[in-house]
Amino acid sequence: MIVLALLAAAAAPTLRVPPALLQDTQVAGGGAQLVWLPGTTVMAEEQERELVVRFDRPIDDATIDAFRRAGGAAIGDLRWNDASLVLRPAIGWDMAWTQDGQVIAVDFAAHGDDIVVDAPTRPVDLDSRLLAIEADVAAGYPDQGRRAAEALARSQPDDPRVGRILADARGADGDVRGAAAAYRRIGATDPVARRALAFAPGTASIGTTLRSGGDLSQIETAARVDAALGDRLTLGGGVRAVASRVDTGTETQRHTDPIVDLTATVRISDATRMQAVLAGALDSGVTGGGIRLVAGSAEAQWRAGLLLHQPDYSTVEQAIGGGYLSRITAGGSYRIAPGLVGQIDIGGNRYGLAGLDGASDTLTLAGGLDYIVRRGGLAFGLTYRLEGEYVQRLGRAANGRVVVDLVDRENHTLQGLVSGSMGEAQLTGLAGWTVDRFGGNGPSASLGLNLPVATAWRIEASGGISSIARPGFPGQQIYARALLSRGLGSAR
Repeated sequence: MIVLALLAAAAAPTLRVPPALLQDTQVAGGGAQLVWLPGTTVMAEEQERELVVRFDRPIDDATIDAFRRAGGAAIGDLRWNDASLVLRPAIGWDMAWTQDGQVIAVDFAAHGDDIVVDAPTRPVDLDSRLLAIEADVAAGYPDQGRRAAEALARSQPDDPRVGRILADARGADGDVRGAAAAYRRIGATDPVARRALAFAPGTASIGTTLRSGGDLSQIETAARVDAALGDRLTLGGGVRAVASRVDTGTETQRHTDPIVDLTATVRISDATRMQAVLAGALDSGVTGGGIRLVAGSAEAQWRAGLLLHQPDYSTVEQAIGGGYLSRITAGGSYRIAPGLVGQIDIGGNRYGLAGLDGASDTLTLAGGLDYIVRRGGLAFGLTYRLEGEYVQRLGRAANGRVVVDLVDRENHTLQGLVSGSMGEAQLTGLAGWTVDRFGGNGPSASLGLNLPVATAWRIEASGGISSIARPGFPGQQIYARALLSRGLGSAR
């Protein structure tokens, strides 16, 4: 096997061949193959210990899984999307590959110590570098793609293709202002660039949310403006009104509560943001504030928050008498693989009523997994969600009555996902079943829409049925949301 691998390496493209170690080499992964459907155009090239492959038809997930099993520990990094793939061997391993039409065979060789003799450094192939960045971003690693694009931009600052990939990577990483600045530098005028230019200075929006189930129905209407002041500070403010209808069994009560919100968001670094919030209910006089911190990008993000005495109308008691919520939270999300994302959040909560002593305390646990099982014009996937809240104490008023009545809940929801585009519109549908460990199982399904309109407008809408128990909504609910946003920039 060793002799065959060496003979193949003489004729095949080789990413790394340390001659001093060939006498102590173990060859593995001889059955590792990447196979595309007949008729697929497949182009492969190497650069800086990476195999970069481009293709015009997606590779099957089963092929990727089989390749991972065959390569085992020799695979250091493997990322792919619908049009490209990037493969890097693990530290301590060498890799040689051959291509025969739609089949790429890869041999890995592990050596016994860390002494390495590398081949002479080859010139950087710009197309391969750009393709690798595109693959990182498309596979769900925008932070890594952005950092690679910024490094490439420092070495080739005048290349328009480098400027474009930098702008796209920043946009995918959530840095709208950074993306807009990069688009402006290269003079981009396509719809993606114009939308970034329009939304970078800030956003004005109006929206409404409806939720109805059991004894409580609510409609929340809100208007808000967020404006960027420089590259690091964004100030925002808004007003909202929560209209509640409570059916007590003997009568129907209606209450409307106006609230004012103010926020200040500081971008501490490219991937870290801190937000200070302040909110006040005009009728009940409940006023509170807090801080939220988010660090990291889509592939690995950590978050924490502390909110004190915020106006809240989650439960029947709070909707009638005006309420508040204090909460401390911590959590994060991590991209385990290009198609698999996990998340978890924990929290402590205190629910109270305006002007009354006593409060109810709970602990919350939320987590989930999202797995994309197919990509292309339509994306399919599976999602799992855990949402639990566990009552620790029910506060009572002086007359012995519970201030805010809560119950334990632990919802497990498994849903199928399908998402696709119709022109400019992105549609996403979810459907599945919810099981509550404390009782109350049922269906959960939703349909969502994200529609850019012209350059500076965006419509977001969703609605459906949910069997996920929530404070104030212990059973099945229907809900709908709609949001209209307008960028504050000129798109020029």
